[in-house]
Amino acid sequence: MVLNHKFKSATGLGVAQVLTGSALIALVGIFIKILLVDYGLPILVVAFWRNLFVCIALLTGLSLFKPELLHAGKKNLPFLAGYGFILTMLNGVWGGSVYFNGASVATVLVYISVPLTVIGQWWLGGEKPSARLIPSTLLCLSGCALVCGIQGVSDFSLTPMGLFLGLFSGLFYAGYALMGRACALRGINPFTVLMYIFGFAALFMLTADLFSNGLIPGAAASPTDILLPGVPLKVWGLILTLAMGPTMAGWLLINMSLSKLTPSVASVLLTTEPMITALVAIPTLGEYMNTLQWAGCFLILGGVIVLKKRG
Repeated sequence: MVLNHKFKSATGLGVAQVLTGSALIALVGIFIKILLVDYGLPILVVAFWRNLFVCIALLTGLSLFKPELLHAGKKNLPFLAGYGFILTMLNGVWGGSVYFNGASVATVLVYISVPLTVIGQWWLGGEKPSARLIPSTLLCLSGCALVCGIQGVSDFSLTPMGLFLGLFSGLFYAGYALMGRACALRGINPFTVLMYIFGFAALFMLTADLFSNGLIPGAAASPTDILLPGVPLKVWGLILTLAMGPTMAGWLLINMSLSKLTPSVASVLLTTEPMITALVAIPTLGEYMNTLQWAGCFLILGGVIVLKKRG
């Protein structure tokens, strides 16, 4: 009975962590829209600075307060480099998907990561998906589509490149969750994980920006553009806030939750992100939801409730 109580307590904490992380990550879309639309910044350059600021902040904080967490172990470095590469590809492919598909369709496509995560977890030897996971996933994905304004198949007017990028964004999102769970099973501290993967992601993103030669949508047009010349100081403040708040705090909570939840459960809970983004956009951007979008919110909440009542 004591062990069962501790398990339920840990699971409850994991759910709280991933939902809070999802709420913070939902703010990323608000920041990105302001930086891209209002200031015309290249999305991959923003991603580079965001990743770099997160890495520097964690490196500084751990050096001062927990220096023992700076070391991940030589055997884990290749694994963390691979994890950083997945984060880089998620940033880049997601940006490309938004460019070709628009934000709404790109958001729905990225959440095909939910069934991919379930399959990947099972294939890698994890527990068999529970019976409640299927209806929960369907409710959350349907709600996500409605919140994003997708009301039918005809709304998915995809080009071959758009479809390719959209599906691969979901694949990399699933890979992020599965790699996060693997880090937890290896006993690597979430602070250490984030410092390394965002450091590697910044390095990979810098390489893409330096050598894109205009071939990668959203990358720097020239090496000097990486430094964002002429950008007002308040824009740097926005990028720094984006890095320190929604990005670092949000992903830290999500990675912490993966020591208590399976990747499939965490992925379903993360579908609350577009709903929260839509709700936050009402007071911040003046973007109001219609009846179908509100219905989508209730479907997502229903999916979370179904999942939470498992067992």
